[in-house]
Amino acid sequence: MNITIYSSIFYIGKLLANHILDPATNAVTSAYIKSGTVGVVVPVDDSTDQFAAGVGRDLILVTWDDEQNETNVPTEVLCSVDVGNTQTRINDGKVDSSGRFWLGTMGENGKGNSIPNIGSFYRIDDDLKPKKEISPVSISNGLAWNIEDDTFYYIDSPERNVVAYDYNPINGTISNKRIVFNLNNTNLTGVPDGMTIDTDDNLWIALFGGSHVIKVNPRTGELLCQIKIPAENVTSVTFGGPLLDILYVTTSGKDLTAEQRKATPHAGAVFAVKGLGVRGSIANMFRMK
Repeated sequence: MNITIYSSIFYIGKLLANHILDPATNAVTSAYIKSGTVGVVVPVDDSTDQFAAGVGRDLILVTWDDEQNETNVPTEVLCSVDVGNTQTRINDGKVDSSGRFWLGTMGENGKGNSIPNIGSFYRIDDDLKPKKEISPVSISNGLAWNIEDDTFYYIDSPERNVVAYDYNPINGTISNKRIVFNLNNTNLTGVPDGMTIDTDDNLWIALFGGSHVIKVNPRTGELLCQIKIPAENVTSVTFGGPLLDILYVTTSGKDLTAEQRKATPHAGAVFAVKGLGVRGSIANMFRMK
């Protein structure tokens, strides 16, 4: 196993742009989004230049030739969540096998401090009418579906656990909540943040404030592997590369003290972890009518 540092420009927090990294050339292109903080971005199905992005409390459509840097890309609001709540913003999200967009919000007081239990988790179908699935949540974060597509995994970070639901891929319903991994039963620090799943149905979880990515068997609750990352705030993970066998890890360099910056000079970088012996699956795209 080895870890490669690809870029040190991806500072997670008040992110106001989409960034695309080409690992083959290390080239980065960016599109500035003027309407607010970007929480999640997913390509739109059957399109080469459109992305659905969670910005503030809106799901917006971004039109962008990702080979060019843009300072003011065209955007269109598709729908909004947490209507009437001015203290939340969209955080993490993903698309399921049927093209539905699942995303959640987190409470924020405007000074970078989180507010507990005022966020929610939504499913957005192609009718663009958000359906509230889980509420309340504090910091809606990692999510994943198993290979069989009958189980959905979800993280509300301050709970320090991963929960599972039975999942119906036909109608997109979830039920039968249970805890499958509890960080409180380990000596690990930090909270679970972004998450992905490999083709063996094991979860890979970023630990914000914990300097690690961990591998977990959600069927047994066993902690299978720990990967030390040279940054304290590990934010998310995903598989990529030609064979989908490289684990890309994002980290945050936001609000670090001078001492923390000196101790972790690569905080805020994207890392690539190779030689894990596992693979991920191709990510789903958002389907619109």
